[in-house]
Amino acid sequence: MGKQSVHKLVVGHESFKRDYFSSEAALFATLAGGVHEPKALVISCCDARVVPDVILQAEPGDLFVVRNIAALVPPYGKGHHRAVGAAIEYAILGLKVRHLIVCGHTQCGGLRALADGPVRLAAHMPSLAEWLADADQLYHQIRTHMKDAGDDELVAHLAYESVPVQLENLLSYPAVRWALERDRIELHGWVYDLNDGALKAYEPVNNVFVELDATGRPTIEFSLGEGP
Repeated sequence: MGKQSVHKLVVGHESFKRDYFSSEAALFATLAGGVHEPKALVISCCDARVVPDVILQAEPGDLFVVRNIAALVPPYGKGHHRAVGAAIEYAILGLKVRHLIVCGHTQCGGLRALADGPVRLAAHMPSLAEWLADADQLYHQIRTHMKDAGDDELVAHLAYESVPVQLENLLSYPAVRWALERDRIELHGWVYDLNDGALKAYEPVNNVFVELDATGRPTIEFSLGEGP
């Protein structure tokens, strides 16, 4: 990042202190006083274009956010599950959040890397290749099913197909199962569309994603089998 870019960030922070921090002094005083009661744990992608707090217009303190490449939830017990697992356990048992949200997005660079080939990826970015190993299996399942589709279409479809898999992986965590058995949490799977800003929610009963309006009613519906 060049000097100009860093300077822009510093200027932005000064603007934040002068305007937003000052206007919300009571909120920040409460947060600084030790109040930490987020409403939800959001597992989202690292992509700089996908910022949960902005997309959901959340206030500071509302969301407990975990961001990683492609918004993945490694199955419990795998060597690289610990960072995500630690956040899940703390969110449920420590912060007592009521909602766990996996939020993928369209045009995901992490998922796109799968289309470039695991061998090439492992040669240049071995840690990323290892992280994406579970998603790679899903990618090849979709490629087998959609033999005539191009890479762009496959990656677009994978953005939606990946979310239910991550929700299933959440169930492998003891803390999640414990909370579900006691009706203490709800699981949600969302996909954020970069093209139009829409947020689509997964409905497991019908295996479809729906776009919700302000009332929570579906406005657009499609099945995973038909693609996004």
